[in-house]
Amino acid sequence: MNELKFESLGETWINLVRLTTEAGTALDQEGYECLGVNVSFPALNDSDPVIEQFGNPEMIAEMKRVFFTDGFNQLGHSYARLMRGPGGRGDLQDIIALLQVKPWSQRGVVTLRGDSDGKVPCINVIQFLVRGGRVQTVYFSRGQDAYRKFYADALCLSVMAQTVAQGLSLAPGSISGSIASSHVYTRDLPEIREFLAHAPATLRGHHLTGVP
Repeated sequence: MNELKFESLGETWINLVRLTTEAGTALDQEGYECLGVNVSFPALNDSDPVIEQFGNPEMIAEMKRVFFTDGFNQLGHSYARLMRGPGGRGDLQDIIALLQVKPWSQRGVVTLRGDSDGKVPCINVIQFLVRGGRVQTVYFSRGQDAYRKFYADALCLSVMAQTVAQGLSLAPGSISGSIASSHVYTRDLPEIREFLAHAPATLRGHHLTGVP
């Protein structure tokens, strides 16, 4: 199992891309994949300099539409209408109501179901736990595109964590994720090499475990 735990989302992104690219298994001609990668980073309260420098603002905007609106987006799918909390809601209000009454509960879970059309959301389960006076967020993903989409997904998860935390008058804690398939695509390798070459040197190669 590969464990990536960092003090910022940007650090996590850099090292997830590096791990997947350098230690991943080739997927025919499509790209590279690492199985069973665990990540952990703080829910963002402030801007992340790595994301600001290297992230794609259009991808971030489109991913926010995917997570939080039911309208058109360039990615062609909507998570907003697939989310269901313990009370059947998709706006996190049933999560907040539950944790207000039972802050120790383990049932503050959002699931993202498929539409019976063969398509399955990349992120499948998101859990909110009140522990240590903070809202800790845990998610499972069947697969994440480490280079193009991971950080955009993570920013949306941060918004969700902050929404729940604010509803409970608590601070957001960490976001921990289990990624079944962390992958990158062959078509992106030239960009990935540039990204890793220019990413802050102090952020590369630290806290990596399980790398062959």
